[in-house]
Amino acid sequence: MQVEYYPAPPPPGPRGTGLPYDAGLELDGIVTTAADLELPNFARTVDALLGGSANFAVDREAVATLSVIDPLLEARTRANRAFARRVVRHAHALGIDQFLDLGCGIPSIQSVHGFVHQVNPEARVAYVDLDPVVVAHARELVSHLPGVSVTWGDLRAPDCVLATPEVAATIDLSRPIALLVCGVLHFVHDDVAALLRRWRDLLAPGSVLAATHGAPAHRKAVAVLDGTYSRGLAGVTTRSRTEIREALAEVGPVVDVVDWPHRGAGGRYALDHLGAVGVVEQRR
Repeated sequence: MQVEYYPAPPPPGPRGTGLPYDAGLELDGIVTTAADLELPNFARTVDALLGGSANFAVDREAVATLSVIDPLLEARTRANRAFARRVVRHAHALGIDQFLDLGCGIPSIQSVHGFVHQVNPEARVAYVDLDPVVVAHARELVSHLPGVSVTWGDLRAPDCVLATPEVAATIDLSRPIALLVCGVLHFVHDDVAALLRRWRDLLAPGSVLAATHGAPAHRKAVAVLDGTYSRGLAGVTTRSRTEIREALAEVGPVVDVVDWPHRGAGGRYALDHLGAVGVVEQRR
């Protein structure tokens, strides 16, 4: 049997958008359905690459297949997460105590809230993901943590995400936040530059915006990813390095993730995974 990633029918977003938001999502049924797995899940695959335990045999098999095609897959995944950790510390140094993680995946090992609470146990974290299976896993993992929420939402609809009760209760948009969009933009078919601009325009001055996007180094791996995961979720969108750089330039200077905030900060060798970090300026 196949995993049903969305309830039928999915709850509508705010009128006219056609995009999902978390409106009484029946997560119990999704967890039960996901227990009999035949398909890997992208977020659980990432968890396996990070050495976590929130994954299953089918996900580890996908990791083994993809790693043969792309031997740097694990290093790239870990570098992306280490980049997010450094962004969290950077934001904390600027006095930011609230974090919004879009396309969060499963917050188990090396989680954003784990990074955040190392530097500020009172800081607040709002997780958002489009995959209800991921949302179900995530809520199980963080349900006991005050100031941490998980919302089913679509990063392509910023206003919808920010209007959800859980995000609104966790994040005060009148104050600076750190917005993380790391490791998810390759699943977005829309104009990424315009999307990042829209998110930036919604943030208070002094907020930190960080985004990453993998460069198309291994086309065969992209094809396998697309074939494996598009049966349950949106497929992978391949962009050229020029397109990625132009999109991420909306955030800040674009570098390999290992070279932020300075060259070699995350390792000696570039991994062809690009990232950018910027601070939202005062509006004129």
